[in-house]
Amino acid sequence: MRIAIDLHDIHRTGGLEKVVAGIAVEMAMRGHQVTAFTYASPAERPTFPVPQNLDVRHYTFTGDAETVPVLRAELTSIDPDVFVSPSSFNNILFWAAVLRGTGIPLLYSEHTNPWRIEEERWNKAERQAVLWAADAVHLLMPPFLDSVPPNLRNKCNVIGNPVPPAPTIALSATHAPCLLSLGRFAKVKQIPLLVRAFALLSSDFPQWELHIWGAGEEKSALRKAIAIANCPQIHLHGLTLQPAQQFSQADIFCIPSRFEGFGLTVVEAFTHGLPVVGFAECSGVNSLVRSGHNGLLADAMTAESLAASLRQLMADPDLRHSMGRNARQDARTFAPSAIYDQWEQLLQKTAACKGHTRLQLLDAPQSLGKEEDAWRVCMRSLCARKNLLLRDSQWLRRFIWRRPRLKAWLKRLLRKA
Repeated sequence: MRIAIDLHDIHRTGGLEKVVAGIAVEMAMRGHQVTAFTYASPAERPTFPVPQNLDVRHYTFTGDAETVPVLRAELTSIDPDVFVSPSSFNNILFWAAVLRGTGIPLLYSEHTNPWRIEEERWNKAERQAVLWAADAVHLLMPPFLDSVPPNLRNKCNVIGNPVPPAPTIALSATHAPCLLSLGRFAKVKQIPLLVRAFALLSSDFPQWELHIWGAGEEKSALRKAIAIANCPQIHLHGLTLQPAQQFSQADIFCIPSRFEGFGLTVVEAFTHGLPVVGFAECSGVNSLVRSGHNGLLADAMTAESLAASLRQLMADPDLRHSMGRNARQDARTFAPSAIYDQWEQLLQKTAACKGHTRLQLLDAPQSLGKEEDAWRVCMRSLCARKNLLLRDSQWLRRFIWRRPRLKAWLKRLLRKA
């Protein structure tokens, strides 16, 4: 099977890039002919090892419609049996335009909470048009199916992310009981809320420590929350290159996120036998953590509610150990071999659509029914944009997007602001 896949920026260490690169490498190792597209600079080194049988192609990603014919010609020269477009935003629109009229099946893979895509990053109408145009759709969690129109759900496939077993790590003889937080410092992660929750418990559990690892734009806000808490048991660290080491020294893992696409760190904690505490409202966590079985879910998204759940586990080592055993067992569901088997089957099923794809119906004269015709009209208009990712009225943004160096400079400037 010939597989083409968009790897985005293979120099980033983001979760999406890590997971998708893993799929590409695994399929190449299984003997499939894999071509990986990336908009990363050829001069930089990828963050993952590239096997010799993985064909890496570099392209310029501005979203500009003028770049579509060149990339379409390159893609058709490869003649893949299936193209995979992983996305957590609307970059799928660019690849849909590239694939239009080629007969190459499109596998659209969503890598975050669909409600976030529809309400914060993109919009519902355009996402539904893409769901219609795709030959197969990959979602991370079963509840995400609720966001798909009923007559499109038969093309949806739920596959979690692969998480390898925990490595064997030599532990220090003694260490203070540890509550661990590990991940990106972003508003949606709500780590300052965890700091406030731990501060409510610190006087009752003076031997416990909270260790926070990560990096991101919310670091200054997090430091401020720690200063206000004035709790010497809270330790803020930077980005760890050895997350397994941090998990192995912890007793409880806490993920206070507002929502997640797939709680990768939750399953990583499970592989280490750690019970996990999060919020019952947090999608991407509430499907993994079964409260009372492998962790606890706080009812309300408040510091007080989170502290109450943490208190149960901090006060009861037997409960921590029993939930940790359950967590380790549950982690086996996401063993890489099982996940990659599911991906291989999905790729083969999607490849069977070659030559009769949904995107080929864009130019078909016949009516498909009221609902499908509306999605088709929307998709036609999206493919006709001067910039596939932007409305034609967004002329200033189009100007910036066509100049990657200017765009990168403005991003750095906004981060500092």
